Amino acid sequence: MSYLDEELIKDLRNHNILFDILSESEHVSIVRKINANIPFSGSKVAWSNLNTSMNLGREPSDFATLRLAEEIRKVADSNLIFVGDSACDEAYSISIEHLEITLKIFSELPQHTYIVTESLTWIACISFEGDLDFANIL
Repeated sequence: MSYLDEELIKDLRNHNILFDILSESEHVSIVRKINANIPFSGSKVAWSNLNTSMNLGREPSDFATLRLAEEIRKVADSNLIFVGDSACDEAYSISIEHLEITLKIFSELPQHTYIVTESLTWIACISFEGDLDFANIL
């Protein structure tokens, strides 16, 4: 567990956000699923290769965060899985209940944070550069 994971866990707990840390096998499985089903260009999702992709703006805009939360709420069918690509070692399963504040917390991390559900019918991302993107996969 990295220092940033420890700080993230403190932030989630301070906001009374319930979460689970995925087991190593679950974490590896979801990353493999993402890599097998999502087109990448370098270290970033190739959003232009996804027919339904939309850039929702840049964080820390509250409006952009609300738009991303709205898109996620339309399609989420279970707990959300937050997976980072560098700064955090862990993957997190979090209820949609406190989505907006959860997005804000993850947006402060220096990494690309991917948000999916286990069914991987959609993907969202808070990029290291601050872009908020979303796409339906199926």
